[in-house]
Amino acid sequence: MADYNKEQSLQSICKAALGKYHSKGFRLVEPDDHILVLYYLDQLVARFSSAGATFPAIRKSCREYLEGVAS
Repeated sequence: MADYNKEQSLQSICKAALGKYHSKGFRLVEPDDHILVLYYLDQLVARFSSAGATFPAIRKSCREYLEGVAS
């Protein structure tokens, strides 16, 4: 049986949630069990509750952030 590595699993999920935005400099951090924080490079972009951290919501925040920076 393979060893379960919670940190690697979380990183895989976060990378999947970010989709194409992962390679553009976005990252997700889980400071506790109830919050996910979205960063672009070192800039805070958004905070999500566990319940509100859906893939579409995360990607929408990334897209809107980039659109705001480009304006």
